[in-house]
Amino acid sequence: MKRLLLGFGLATGIAYAVREWFAAPQPAPSWEETDNDPEDLSDDLAQRARQAEGAQASEDTPAT
Repeated sequence: MKRLLLGFGLATGIAYAVREWFAAPQPAPSWEETDNDPEDLSDDLAQRARQAEGAQASEDTPAT
């Protein structure tokens, strides 16, 4: 039983190493290809804050 488990573990380790060795490297996405550009996020957060302040200000003004 020990030999079976040891053999399975070694075979799995070798298969994983071979797969990693021959796999093509995954390219990292550029900021243009993603939706999480830091500049866009800061603009979006600022816009959300302005919208929230405007909504809060309109709620605070009494209706005439």
